[in-house]
Amino acid sequence: MVGVFFYKHLYYNMQENEKKFKKPYKKVRREDMEIPGCASGVRVVHGNIELALKMFKRKMKDSGKLEELKDRKEFIKPSAVKRKKMQQAVRAQWRKNQMEN
Repeated sequence: MVGVFFYKHLYYNMQENEKKFKKPYKKVRREDMEIPGCASGVRVVHGNIELALKMFKRKMKDSGKLEELKDRKEFIKPSAVKRKKMQQAVRAQWRKNQMEN
């Protein structure tokens, strides 16, 4: 009987400790951070700047705005663009052939 009492006492103490360390807010979801009507905007929830910055970077990457900005930094002649595209195609074809063999 003493052993049962001891374990019951431990169980109640564990429940009290969990209540003390419980977070005062629920887990942040993606829907909570989005700003309606603003495709690339992110709301900071509960002062969690790191998570908001991570989501903002992801949105920027997915939208392609950063890539477009890098491309527009300098003018590249159309012939140079075609040449680079052709080189990439040749390289991709070579890699595909290497994988098959």
